[in-house]
Amino acid sequence: MIVPEPDWAHIRKAVSNRGLDLEDVREDSRSATWHVVVIVDGDSGVSLDDLAELSADLDPLAEQWGGAGQPVTLEVTSRGVDAPLEHPRHWHRARGRQVDLVYVDGGQGPSRGRIGDLDESSGVVRIVSRAGRGTKVDSVALEQVARAVIRVEFRPAPQEELALLSDPENPGRGVREGEDR
Repeated sequence: MIVPEPDWAHIRKAVSNRGLDLEDVREDSRSATWHVVVIVDGDSGVSLDDLAELSADLDPLAEQWGGAGQPVTLEVTSRGVDAPLEHPRHWHRARGRQVDLVYVDGGQGPSRGRIGDLDESSGVVRIVSRAGRGTKVDSVALEQVARAVIRVEFRPAPQEELALLSDPENPGRGVREGEDR
């Protein structure tokens, strides 16, 4: 272990103070230079300034890791666009984005669609997908999703898909308390 136990609390606090979530800390001591990667995410994304400031906050700690003659490289980064959606907060943050889905054995649903509202209490996300020349809406249980990854798009989302992201019968569903639409 490269990062001493007492430093974990400082890392969590530094990340939280910036309004971000700590997604993971990866340590690699297999090479001559040890490597620590701090991965963060946020509701409004993560800017380069956020990463630079967090790196500056954590750098004094990293200087102490490894000891004499053992260099440690600290990297502070975001999850990245190709990171799988694993927690409800990832689905909330990806609302409106197109996603590729793979289901567990027996799970069914569209293999590609646009993420709509998430009902955390039932663990169901609204997925809008193409069906022939039209669109359809599916309610997909997160427990049925084996893997979901955002698909990078180079053009604006079709309005007919965006209009279906919310259920007009339950207009508040999927919106977290204090969150604006």
